Amino acid sequence: MDTLLVVGIDTVVGANLAVSLTDRMRVVGLGLQESVTLPDCETGYCPGEDSETVRHWVASTRPQRIVYCGPAARSHWQEPKAAQPGLQAVAAAERWAKAASEFDSLFTLISTDAVFTGPWIFHTEESNCLCPSPSARRIRSLEKACRKICPQGLFIRTHVFGWSSRDGWIERTLNDLDTGIAGPFDYQRHATPILATDFVETLEQAWQAELEGVYHVGGGERLNPNQFAVRLADEFGLPRPLPVNGNSLPIRPTGFGRGETSLHSTRIRKALGLAPPTLADALQRLREQRHNGYCDHLKSAAACEKVA
Repeated sequence: MDTLLVVGIDTVVGANLAVSLTDRMRVVGLGLQESVTLPDCETGYCPGEDSETVRHWVASTRPQRIVYCGPAARSHWQEPKAAQPGLQAVAAAERWAKAASEFDSLFTLISTDAVFTGPWIFHTEESNCLCPSPSARRIRSLEKACRKICPQGLFIRTHVFGWSSRDGWIERTLNDLDTGIAGPFDYQRHATPILATDFVETLEQAWQAELEGVYHVGGGERLNPNQFAVRLADEFGLPRPLPVNGNSLPIRPTGFGRGETSLHSTRIRKALGLAPPTLADALQRLREQRHNGYCDHLKSAAACEKVA
């Protein structure tokens, strides 16, 4: 049975990826910022990403494939601070890419739509509407460095939402909607968010098709956080969030993830013959996951504290 090493199971995308694939392969998951345990998944805690530690994990697990879900894999809507990589982020990602190359593991990097900004609405893989913020520049350097080390790797820019192994943004927003204190939410930034499990299905098909290079994987609709929260409330039968104060942009927004980051996903859709998932279908699946056991399975063994 093939082994998949998911680095960053304390992210929404990492946790959902690990849980979704445990029935098809051996999954080893590592938390980078906190310890998380998941059913049917071998887990560990890797707060230090020094060369010796990284090489130890890859040498001891011998994965056929490594997926790196570092800070850039986090939603800049939902985790604005955690989604911005620190000064050591480029070196850390390079170490995982080098270990993948050394042990002949296929390498996948999950990156972010926040490398882009307006004025264009949708961004292709070659878009030059680049966000000038230090965090966005750092992520582009990270992508470039890893692509140089693993030229046959898969590099995905996306914006994932979904259930967390702990109480994440979706869980907190639903609770706030239920109690009538949600909002107001930002109406300036726009993206094409995709449900975590829809993303996993696309990623798995990309692996089967042996895709290489940079691809965008987004949802089928462009919207802002306020519009998303309204649609979320409607799907779950909850009161809508508090209204925003304004609906026009006096000036073009600037800063990491604060502008227009919507992704044009035509390239991967054509390569795999897929239609983009609609937000209505994604939110319906999100609601169903709350009641069909998926959500409980994702959260059932979450660790309560960090371990060394």
